[in-house]
Amino acid sequence: MDEPLDLVRAAARLARLELTEAELERLAPQLARILDAFRALERFPVRPGSGEATTLDRSRADEPAPSLPREAVLSAAPDSADGFFVVPRAIGGEP
Repeated sequence: MDEPLDLVRAAARLARLELTEAELERLAPQLARILDAFRALERFPVRPGSGEATTLDRSRADEPAPSLPREAVLSAAPDSADGFFVVPRAIGGEP
């Protein structure tokens, strides 16, 4: 399934998108360019498990720090209730 058109079809199916053949054909070259850009990154060495290039060793100690107050965080949210963020349901549609 390395064909860009097949990859777009697979991605659309996973995202539950209905795309026309014209949309698939328009998106396939765009996806191919995006994948080529990511493939270009493969030439940079990465230390397994670190997610950081070996030439950039900027490690720091993992030390606890105080959290933001819940009220401050929730005040920036578009919607909240009972101390939690309120977000649209992502799976299963509307309640």
